[in-house]
Amino acid sequence: MNIRGSRLTFFSLLTTVVLLQNCLTSSANIQDYKEHFIGNDLKDLSTEIPKGKVRAVFLGTSSILLDDGETQILTDGFFSRPSLFKTMFSKISSDEQEIKYVMLLAGIKRLKGILVCHSHYDHSMDSPFIAKETGAILYGSLSTMQIGKGGGVPEEQLALFQPGKKIQIGKFKITVLNSKHTPPFKILGKTNAADPNRPDLTEALSQPAKAEDYIEGGTYDFLVEHGKHSILIKGSTNYIENAWEGLKADVLFLGIAMLGKQEEEFKAKYYEETVTKTSPKMVIPVHWDNFFKPLSEPLEPNLSLGDDVKTGMEYMIQKTSQDRIQFKILRGFESILLF
Repeated sequence: MNIRGSRLTFFSLLTTVVLLQNCLTSSANIQDYKEHFIGNDLKDLSTEIPKGKVRAVFLGTSSILLDDGETQILTDGFFSRPSLFKTMFSKISSDEQEIKYVMLLAGIKRLKGILVCHSHYDHSMDSPFIAKETGAILYGSLSTMQIGKGGGVPEEQLALFQPGKKIQIGKFKITVLNSKHTPPFKILGKTNAADPNRPDLTEALSQPAKAEDYIEGGTYDFLVEHGKHSILIKGSTNYIENAWEGLKADVLFLGIAMLGKQEEEFKAKYYEETVTKTSPKMVIPVHWDNFFKPLSEPLEPNLSLGDDVKTGMEYMIQKTSQDRIQFKILRGFESILLF
């Protein structure tokens, strides 16, 4: 190879490295939004929950632990969080020690129900182990049921979603609502788009498995009622027009993954179909963090490779501020007393 060719190869390699580094950096600095932080610390999770109150603990992605002092319910439950390299290039499986560590720190000791919003690995992978450890019922789609079976969850602990029908768990009443997954994207040649020829898992999925083996299998939102109060949980950044017509919520946990990558028309419609329709007193964003990093480290916004958290977060802050709605950010293991 001549000198000119060597220089071209070097500069091509250098350009590739720089581009890759930019893609693997955080798409926002979460400290820029510290005025919206809850700001409590881990020891609060050991304090008694006042009667009639519900405590919410954020455990990354769209994993939310709701606790009224008697009963706990959990959405998704993804605690293993394998690295980007491992997820992209090998099979993955639940890290049982990491899950036990998270459960201990979060005070998961009276869990009765796990509700999985859809069956991609970053929502469903750890749910079988958590169900077996706690005896909690695993609720989900047909695909989630197959993931549960593959993980050895007993049949009596598996409950198929029945959208529109209330689920009673302690004093919690949960209504499962049909929803849509975040608009499809492609990263490093791989996509999260649903395959119309394979809408659901039809056989038990055992671990280890490739990330792409965890197909969506339908997406759902949750209306959680407790006494006179209500919580809406939306783990994916999308909507079905008018699906939330007539629903009201005191608190809205709202997925913002990839919101910053969407067109202005989508962002405006998403806000209208979620926040505007339900008139919550408080909005708490979820699924904004880089789930390739462990929960034992401070949560960082999603990677620039597939997201723009800065644009999405600032859009939501601006809109909720205009509507005089509280916008609060929970970081890993942080909690808030609702109502």
